[in-house]
Amino acid sequence: MRLQFRETVVPYPLSVIRGRLKLCGLSHLEASIVLEKTVSHMTAHSLDELLMRIQEVIEKDHASVVNDFETLTRYEELRADREVPSLVVVLSGASATGKSIIALEIVNDLVATRFISSDTVRQVLRNTVEEETHPELFTHTYQAHIHRKAGPENLAPEVRGFLAQCELITPYIRNMTERVLSEGTMGVVEGVHVIPGEFRGLGQGVVEVLVNPEEDIHRAMFISKHESGLRTVSEDLDTREQEFLAARAIQQYLTSVASKEKITTIQMAGFEEAYQEVAKVILDRVKTMVKS
Repeated sequence: MRLQFRETVVPYPLSVIRGRLKLCGLSHLEASIVLEKTVSHMTAHSLDELLMRIQEVIEKDHASVVNDFETLTRYEELRADREVPSLVVVLSGASATGKSIIALEIVNDLVATRFISSDTVRQVLRNTVEEETHPELFTHTYQAHIHRKAGPENLAPEVRGFLAQCELITPYIRNMTERVLSEGTMGVVEGVHVIPGEFRGLGQGVVEVLVNPEEDIHRAMFISKHESGLRTVSEDLDTREQEFLAARAIQQYLTSVASKEKITTIQMAGFEEAYQEVAKVILDRVKTMVKS
């Protein structure tokens, strides 16, 4: 798609509109059909005309999302004028809770140009410190307690090992998130090293969500990680079961912190349902910013 911008015709990514429609509640297929009906005969027009035609289609075919689409469009106008902050969606959860897959879809639908994964930050740090100095950094979160523990002594050892990793990793994630906000770009942060409530003070544009599957679903996703081709996990099912119990202890800790900090927790029963729950949280925050 190409749109007229001042005196020039420039490429325009239709993924921006598709993502906006999905955040309103339409499926990927429904959003694509709306776009097809809108742009199949368009050549070079203004963004305002494109949005007007989108509005006409959804008023006819999906009237229930019209107000939400208008809200998201208004938010983008205000953000362009620097009257509201950009959005940074922060997804937390222990290993194998489904947060990374949901994060990737949110990246697409927000057209977020900044993506921060705590696993990537950990890997970078591994290249800057010696393993002898910080061995807890060179293991999975649920194994770190073997080397070092932090936090209150009444917590489970697996949780204290996790907190020891967080002491090293979380400050970098927070600093990177601050940078994204200062740039005014849309961003997504995901990872186990994101403790609920840690990012609240960064501003209204930060949306924190904990992804929380029931224990049986969490176990199945955790155990199946080896079958997905991940080479850094054990093939032994008994070992994986013990590691799952450690990961579950971390998840229960994160859930308790989220409850205390009043951070939204969504149930992970299926990816599509979980995505819609996250989208609703994002939309509610946008509504608040547009009205304020």
